[in-house]
Amino acid sequence: MIKTILPLLFCFTAMAFAADPHAGHGGAGGAKTDRKSEQGVVSLDVAADGDRVHLLLGTRSTGKSSALTYLTSRDGGETWSDPIVVGAGQPAPEPAHRGMDAQIAARGDRVVAVWTTEGKEDRFGRGPMASAFSADGGKTWRAGPNPADDGSAAGHAFIDVAADDQGTFHLVWLDGREAAPTPAAILASPTTRPNAGKGLRYARSTDGGATWSANATIDPQTCECCWNTLLTAPGGRIYVLYRDAFPRDMALARSDDAGLTWSKPTPVGAFGWDVAACPHVGGGLALGDDPGDLFATVWTAKDNDEHGAYTLNSRDAGAMWTAPRQLGNSASWHTDLSFAGDHLVAAWDAYVEGGSAVFESSSDNGGGTWTSPRRLSSTNVSATHPRVVATSSGARVFWTERESGKESRWTSKKVIFVRTEK
Repeated sequence: MIKTILPLLFCFTAMAFAADPHAGHGGAGGAKTDRKSEQGVVSLDVAADGDRVHLLLGTRSTGKSSALTYLTSRDGGETWSDPIVVGAGQPAPEPAHRGMDAQIAARGDRVVAVWTTEGKEDRFGRGPMASAFSADGGKTWRAGPNPADDGSAAGHAFIDVAADDQGTFHLVWLDGREAAPTPAAILASPTTRPNAGKGLRYARSTDGGATWSANATIDPQTCECCWNTLLTAPGGRIYVLYRDAFPRDMALARSDDAGLTWSKPTPVGAFGWDVAACPHVGGGLALGDDPGDLFATVWTAKDNDEHGAYTLNSRDAGAMWTAPRQLGNSASWHTDLSFAGDHLVAAWDAYVEGGSAVFESSSDNGGGTWTSPRRLSSTNVSATHPRVVATSSGARVFWTERESGKESRWTSKKVIFVRTEK
């Protein structure tokens, strides 16, 4: 039943997004929710660096703004350090919610966290970015600058940060520094295709987050509210996966010189999904063993036949992609993936009776064939927004979940590999 009705539900959601492109997607089909009423763990990001796993959590309690805490693990996520407060004395990560999580990256002893703060000038409550950095492996933290250089106090959001093998930190986000019409104006002039209101910006830091470079625009016209995914590769190559404006398919931009210049974006899964709506869904990226071997997960709601989450592969650094291969069924939504040794692991959430659940599938032949989906979350919780990282002991999937009437919490599970089905 869910497979049949979900595309119809999204159609109604798309019309709501046209009026308010930043409406939430807290229920089936994207019902609008009051983000500040959510309690418990409302933001989660994780990064792996060698034998260490770094976890950044945003938590909210009744009557209080969100607060950030940092934890680290040296055994692949089996045990964790005591939590350390990040951003003390700095503006809170508010509004914070899954899909617009505070972000973390690490290389060696340098760790960087970046988040969106509350803004009074933005009708959706999004303000400037804030950052914090650590030079001692997360034991102590210092306040960093706002990486954006446009002087605006509104609308810097959907951040991702990643560190490369040389210790440079790379950052992308969406902001509306270029004048743009409202979503209603877009609907009123569908043939002129005016600027959708947000663009993809980039900055980098070569001193562990203490300072950031002048900003560059990777794409001046993007979807307004889907998360972006950065991936660094050896030799100064950087990839960023994001949702384009027209059509609303995912796109990939690449830099071969550590962020100094960027390629023209190319589509990743050319579904031709042309809709004036904000799905609040990004994608995932993973590197293969060979240079230019790249894997991605994407999501579309174009129609009943193609609705759902997909994985794709490129052998030429993102210029050309294989045909999309569906993950799960049409109820699958938020995705991520990572390589752990010889195994490619994809995770996603999907609507099930009573809420949503997190699933996993893996491939030991470079995405040629995949195991049957395996449910990771238990049946008594609603689970969402999985993240996959490759640790020293294998792949681990992180997500947030909530039992009825209780606060949201985070959890993780190690992936137990089985032989790929032929």
